[in-house]
Amino acid sequence: MQQLLFLLISVVLAQDDLITVQVVWRHGARNYYHCNWNCIEDQPRGDEAVLTPTGMRQQYVLGKWLRQRYIIDNQFLSSKFNENEIYIESSDENRTLTSAYCNLLGMYPEGPSIPHFEKENESLLLPPNQDAQIPKDLGDNALPHKIQLIPIHTKQKSLHSAIVIQCPKIETFNRETQLYKEVNVASAQLYDDFNTELNLQGEQKVNDIIELSHWRDTFICNRYNGDPLPPNLKPDTLQQLDNIANLTQSLERFQTQDQVKIQSTPYFQRLIEHFDSALNGSQYFKYFASSAHDTTLGCFLSALNLTSAQCQADIYLKKNITYNKCMTKYVEFAANLIFELYNNINIGPFVKVLYNGEYVPICSDFATTCQYTRFRSIITAQLVDYQKLCIESNDETYRVSQTPKWAYIFFSLTILLLLLVLSWILYLRSQQGYRDQN
Repeated sequence: MQQLLFLLISVVLAQDDLITVQVVWRHGARNYYHCNWNCIEDQPRGDEAVLTPTGMRQQYVLGKWLRQRYIIDNQFLSSKFNENEIYIESSDENRTLTSAYCNLLGMYPEGPSIPHFEKENESLLLPPNQDAQIPKDLGDNALPHKIQLIPIHTKQKSLHSAIVIQCPKIETFNRETQLYKEVNVASAQLYDDFNTELNLQGEQKVNDIIELSHWRDTFICNRYNGDPLPPNLKPDTLQQLDNIANLTQSLERFQTQDQVKIQSTPYFQRLIEHFDSALNGSQYFKYFASSAHDTTLGCFLSALNLTSAQCQADIYLKKNITYNKCMTKYVEFAANLIFELYNNINIGPFVKVLYNGEYVPICSDFATTCQYTRFRSIITAQLVDYQKLCIESNDETYRVSQTPKWAYIFFSLTILLLLLVLSWILYLRSQQGYRDQN
């Protein structure tokens, strides 16, 4: 009986046809944001938080992992880059753009060769500059080491709401909620230990979880990039900073379910559109990837009901509440979320979701396979009017802040003066005409 059941399951699974894949990853390790330890204030650092060599390596290895899964094992994508199969986007930040390039070097390590020209036509391989020469060791490779370059699409931050979590208006009062205050009070001993170990005095002392997370960010960047940590910072204290990092971000950026819905809507709305198009045959991209940020993945994990600010706070505060799903670990560098859409001739289309390479339950607390109709209904039930709730209000604020009152006054006075001058000219002409008639 067991053998028969296993055979039936194998037959069903063997008929799974992978239709499309959508991936979103966090950039690799970067430099620190905040100058709070072992740094020089006001010292120019170029683009702050730029991707480091460690981050480049992380993304390259992730790209190799994706190649193994979707090119070698599943033969889902062509072995060499095909512009009709994949589309890559990135937020408009150096660290995410560079991460995307590194990732794709791992995914598509071998680039094209040039046509073999006879000597009289070799000039076609050169720019029109008179002294330009072909490097002797280049051979027939288009680029050194036969690398493959792939276009990365990006938009300015204000237009890229699908992968850049941004809606400042709805986060205004997050630090004033009762939940935020409870977590802050419960962290009093951690603040004391931290201030003592770093010898922080007076106004330097830390007494807020968000401020503490800024210090943690510096230490994590140092740890990834081989830089020193404070000599008196105890491993246990650093571990506590790690334990509270995800909760801190959730409380700061997407504390309520409404905040999660608003900020995740642009991405999931597009995801459903892509999946619908793939099923009806109107989409030709098979692989769609986004190079993004920790807040991007953090928000999406909450939207998928895999975690929340409330469940993390309850666990941190040691409340007697049990959760089947509540991710508490921070979205670290190169973390990734993958949505796979399959079709099966027996059961129809279904979705599987992976986080950091492991399947996660979406439709229920345990099942890792979700019928597409069910997945679609779960996602669409959370979609809201992002334009109305976020963009329009922000645009209004932007217009007011960008156009000072004196500009309106000056413009109005100028128009009024022109009207007065025009009226005076017309009056003089009418008087002149009256005198001419008499």
